[in-house]
Parts: sequence; structure tokens; C-alpha cells
Amino acid sequence: MLPTKRWRDFFLYLGRIFVLLILLAVLLPKIVAMCNIWMSSLLHNDQKPLGNPLRVETTISTEVNS
Repeated sequence: MLPTKRWRDFFLYLGRIFVLLILLAVLLPKIVAMCNIWMSSLLHNDQKPLGNPLRVETTISTEVNS
């Protein structure tokens, strides 16, 4: 009975490692992408202008050239 228990524990251990590797393979790229977006938003926060950068603001002159 003792050797079967050892084999069963060994396969349970391998199963846990396999499940953890699958979770890492699935979740790690998503975590890295979220951290990348967060860090880039923190780094580029000071460089972004306020408002819409595509909007062109024109000043209307009160003088009339005649």
C-alpha cells in the first residue's frame, strides 16, 4: 500500500505543477500587458497636452483690416 501512495502523491504533485504552468502561460502575458499599459500611461502622462491634440484653436481678431 505504501508504494501506491507514493506514486499517487507524485502524480498529484506533477498535476499541480502542470496546472500552475498553464495558469502562468495564460495569465502572465495579460498581467505583463496590463503593467505595460499602466507604466506607459504613468511615463507619458507629463508629455501629453491637455485637451484634444487634433483640435486647432484659432483666435478671432477684433481688429478689422480695411
